[in-house]
Amino acid sequence: MAIDRKDIIQILRDENDLLKARNQQISRKLARQQQAFRVLNRLCEKTRSLDQAYSSPEELARVLSQLLEMVLHACDIENGSLLLVDEKAGELEFVAVNGESREYLLGHRMELEAGVVGDTIRNNEAMLIGDVRSSRRWSREIDERLNFQTLSLMCVPLCIDEDVVGAIEVVNHATDSPFDENDLNILRVATRLVGIALEKVEEITLALENK
Repeated sequence: MAIDRKDIIQILRDENDLLKARNQQISRKLARQQQAFRVLNRLCEKTRSLDQAYSSPEELARVLSQLLEMVLHACDIENGSLLLVDEKAGELEFVAVNGESREYLLGHRMELEAGVVGDTIRNNEAMLIGDVRSSRRWSREIDERLNFQTLSLMCVPLCIDEDVVGAIEVVNHATDSPFDENDLNILRVATRLVGIALEKVEEITLALENK
């Protein structure tokens, strides 16, 4: 059966539209990667300059907040938390928070093994949940208290050397699309740099105490 000329033109137009959409998607991903690379470089520079930026334990909260902000920028995310383990209390503490839940979560404590963060720390394994509603590990308690809607999340253990000292958890991609492995890899690298920064903070603190 012969194909009508108009059908051929429409097929070509559809193909052209598809190629344009794919090119736009590739361009967005490339721009996203470039942004992440720039911010990760700044995070490295921040770590190297901690000798000048951190001079007393009283400045730890500010440094942690700055580090978290850079991690979120690298991941192109607005909402996230940095939690540290309090071994004596057997709890996790939100020591830095960015986004809508900051006022409620900052300083908030929860059981060491609670939720996704607890699993991440216990297993020393990064987690990506594309749809929290389909996960039994996720707890809706905080969402209900804050009238917030978590769609997807990522959580990566925060380590100093081989010791897990906390975690960084981020929620909801800026585009509202689910996170993917590429997003998780960026968060892994950023969290590793934060671990290196915290190790340096420990070294500086010890040096100050020994003066």
